[in-house]
Amino acid sequence: MAVALAGGILLLCLVLAFALPLVHSFLPLMDGGGGGGIAGSGGFSLVFSSRVLRVAFRTLVLALLSTLLALVIGIPAAFFTATRTFPGRRLLLSLSAVPLCVPPLLVALGYVMFWGMQGVANDVAQALLGLEEPPFTFLYSSLGIVVAQGFYNFPLVMKTCGDCWSQLHRGQHDAAVLLGASPFRVFRTVTLVQLLPAIASAAMMVFLYCFFSFVLVLLFGGVGTSVLEVEIYQAARSSLNFPLASALALVETAVAVLVVWLYSFAEGRGRENRGLALDAAGFGRRPLGGFCEVAGCALLAEAVVLFFLLPLLQLVVSALTSRSLPSGLGRLPLGLSLMNFRSLLSRPSFFISLKNTLATSALSSVLAVAAALFLSVVLKERERRGAWSRRRGGLVRILPLLPMAVSSVVLGFGATRLLASWWPGLTGSPWMLVLLQAALHWPLAFRQVSVALDKIPPAMEDAATMLSGFPLDTVFRIYLPLCRKSILSALGFCLALGCGDTTLPLVLAIPRFETLALYTYNLAGAYRFGEACCCGLVLAALSMPLFFLGDRGGTVGRPGKKPFKEKHHG
Repeated sequence: MAVALAGGILLLCLVLAFALPLVHSFLPLMDGGGGGGIAGSGGFSLVFSSRVLRVAFRTLVLALLSTLLALVIGIPAAFFTATRTFPGRRLLLSLSAVPLCVPPLLVALGYVMFWGMQGVANDVAQALLGLEEPPFTFLYSSLGIVVAQGFYNFPLVMKTCGDCWSQLHRGQHDAAVLLGASPFRVFRTVTLVQLLPAIASAAMMVFLYCFFSFVLVLLFGGVGTSVLEVEIYQAARSSLNFPLASALALVETAVAVLVVWLYSFAEGRGRENRGLALDAAGFGRRPLGGFCEVAGCALLAEAVVLFFLLPLLQLVVSALTSRSLPSGLGRLPLGLSLMNFRSLLSRPSFFISLKNTLATSALSSVLAVAAALFLSVVLKERERRGAWSRRRGGLVRILPLLPMAVSSVVLGFGATRLLASWWPGLTGSPWMLVLLQAALHWPLAFRQVSVALDKIPPAMEDAATMLSGFPLDTVFRIYLPLCRKSILSALGFCLALGCGDTTLPLVLAIPRFETLALYTYNLAGAYRFGEACCCGLVLAALSMPLFFLGDRGGTVGRPGKKPFKEKHHG
């Protein structure tokens, strides 16, 4: 009883930590525009003002184009990794973890160091071609935002679609071939139809990431390329135009809620496993065949190297060289140097930010996973006992995904407004950062834990209930042991997200408090790119192992043994 009560209180606290700031982010619309700074407009009329609609349309276009680019790169990559063998396949597969464990700040920093006006690509091109002006100027424009976001998120599409592709059953495919269908028609009428739920699920997740993009646009966005996230931040922090920030937040959240609903629908269709070969008798991998496949694979590899691998590798090169910004091929550093690391480690503030990062991310992740586990167990028990219909249970499972429709900027803006209205003069605190991170991250942990619980055979649960005299025996003897890998995976995922979070610490602006991600951002803003790259490598060294903590989880079973399967005797 005490465990259930503690779990319920924790879940209620996280729900309030999400709901109260969200409500306060919309309250300035009720003020009638007082102090809003826009003459003749106020209240909900701001939502339909030309400024808000223009920014919303621009954000939609950039997110859609970025998602389209991620699909154009990710689907062919999924095809090659799932059905073909070629040199570098394992490396390409390993990239699927990058968008989840490498913060966007590091990708933005890598792009600046490689494709920026004074980046390596422009230096090499100017030196080799004798140019006076940098030839690559796309980075600080809408095109730069689309390229960076699209290539940063394509591994998500590759992973989701590749896993589904590798399990497609050959039955329908072979039948279409026997009936005389061409390879393209087979792909269009059979394979693509089977892949549509996975493609839709991946596309909507990538769209949300691009729609909520903040750091990339803040660094790359030039004149006329601002998006909703940046406009909300600037309206709330720079111009103090709270009604405008509230109107922008309302439009952004409304669009994101619609996308999250569509995402949950597509994910539900994907869980039906239509056309999947659960007995692993699906498509096998074979070597590349024909000029088209070889040329396509080579073109894909070239694009991934230029716009994904080299910017990330440039972080390492810039951190291990003595120059912060190279200026000309003839003066590029030839040797390695630890000067940037020595300079970074000589700063006491670096170790303080590292300690702050570890403390806040650890607390927020534990709270998020505990709340997710509690709700997952409650829903599992209610469904198993038939307390509600399948349709009602599906609706209850969608509701926890709503925090995915709210950005960190909107929640941080609402939290600062909440403090200002309840306790005037009180500023943000590390505890607020912990609660907000947990409130944003626990739905992601809930998805992982609930999927693992759904894989437990009903016969095992019924047997445990019959043999147990204590209501929580099923939880401690069945659920926790069988799902511990998924719980560890969710914990590592939330830890990595907390370590790499730049947006919430930046929006909350906690006095005399910096996390490692915010410290890296401030170093880059001060043009100390060498030290920023070193700090970014430390951040990546923290995030990646934390993400891979339990990454081999997701199955239901004991360590070193195959997952439990329900046997059918007949």
